Amino acid sequence: MFQDLFTYNTKEPWFFTEYSFLLVFGIFLLLYALVVNNKQWKKIYIILFSLFFYYKSSGPFIGLFALMILSDYIFAHFIYKKEGRTKKLLLFLSLLYSLSFLLYFKYSNFFISNFNSILGTEFELNNLFLPIGISFYTFQSISYLMDVYRKEIPPAKNFTDYVFYMTFFPHLVAGPIVRAKDFLPQIEKPQIIRLSLYKESLLRIIVGLLKKLFIADYLGKYVEIIHQGPDGFTGGENLLSMYAYSFQIYFDFSGYSDIAIGIALLLGYRLKENFDNPYGARNITSFWRKWHISLSLWLRDYIYIPLGGNRKGIFNTYLFLFITMLVGGLWHGADWRFVFWGMAHGIALILHKGWTHFFPKQSEKWYYKILGIIITFHFVGILWIFFRASSFESAFLSINQIFTATSWIDFQGFWMTRPEVVYLLAFSSIIVFTSQKWKQKIIDKIYLIPTFFWIILIAIALQVILQFKDDVVEPFIYFQF
Repeated sequence: MFQDLFTYNTKEPWFFTEYSFLLVFGIFLLLYALVVNNKQWKKIYIILFSLFFYYKSSGPFIGLFALMILSDYIFAHFIYKKEGRTKKLLLFLSLLYSLSFLLYFKYSNFFISNFNSILGTEFELNNLFLPIGISFYTFQSISYLMDVYRKEIPPAKNFTDYVFYMTFFPHLVAGPIVRAKDFLPQIEKPQIIRLSLYKESLLRIIVGLLKKLFIADYLGKYVEIIHQGPDGFTGGENLLSMYAYSFQIYFDFSGYSDIAIGIALLLGYRLKENFDNPYGARNITSFWRKWHISLSLWLRDYIYIPLGGNRKGIFNTYLFLFITMLVGGLWHGADWRFVFWGMAHGIALILHKGWTHFFPKQSEKWYYKILGIIITFHFVGILWIFFRASSFESAFLSINQIFTATSWIDFQGFWMTRPEVVYLLAFSSIIVFTSQKWKQKIIDKIYLIPTFFWIILIAIALQVILQFKDDVVEPFIYFQF
């Protein structure tokens, strides 16, 4: 058992909700207290643990990750010193090198299978394992190189700082995508760890665990049943599955982000928020400002704006928006379902941008706001079906059932057979549609609770998690990306 903690298993990657991680992390924190006041030893200690964490997640692929870090560091210093064509060439080579790993491991089979399909060839697919977190740390690498190229930031002062930034384990395998300009300054001036910071970090971790283990994983069981054969279930059951997956993916991913932010705070570093009440968005543009914020900003700053943004006329603005969301879809997965998902969001963003161009004054009446939220949520939810389904056929079967085979009787029967799912969907709805202002008021009240009662609250939360969690914890959804 003890030996298993230090070995890598492809079938059991390490993640925050594993008991083994929580055990080892507890030991890590005890030793961290011994080095926390020594900047250099603290950096080395966190780097070593981060590398161990990545090894437990992706095994030998830690070597590829190390090569990318080394190349980034070297390229960045040369890029910063050069000008003109040499500088552009170095940027091109550095980006090509960073992207090469992602293109090979994530997209080579996609291109081969489509090449075979179009030309009738029979090239064999590669038997590849996708290194966990490669999409996240590749985008992080690109943002660093681009920011150095634009001279928005200087290169990292020393190799240790850059390794620390790239390997910092809370955000390593599933984000948020962290910018060097936001994180590197914190290495020299981390947060001062006070009682208020401990409270904030513990609350984020507990809330994240509850989101993942109490809500997301339980709703995921029902979603899995429906998507095994959506045409075998009523339209109402498929509709509730759409709602369930919409909540599942939100609580799963935002739960991971909460845990990552909480763990980083425990160590004295602050990661930026990745979600801002996205299902309360009135339109699709607002949704993408609130959902997976670090990816949305990355796509804006490194795809949309470099293409030309809104500086080259209306048609090009819409084209660049479409291309940006197409890249966003492909980033999520090497499958035409994700391409379609990105295209659909791109078209929706174009339509909304066009609407606001011709009708710049939007009504502020409350019922228009509610209508906007309902329409946006259901549009996003329908497209989530393509995200979750195993194929286009399965996705369209589910959507067809929703629109052609839904009746009120379906919901009556569902209430009789699966009341616990209805309760959880209702509970989830209250959480996701409550305004951020009200949520913050509740959080502020919790912070005022005396420290002694915090122990009781944490104990209750942990008991709820242990009571309802499965014996087998499902990996976070975004691990596959």
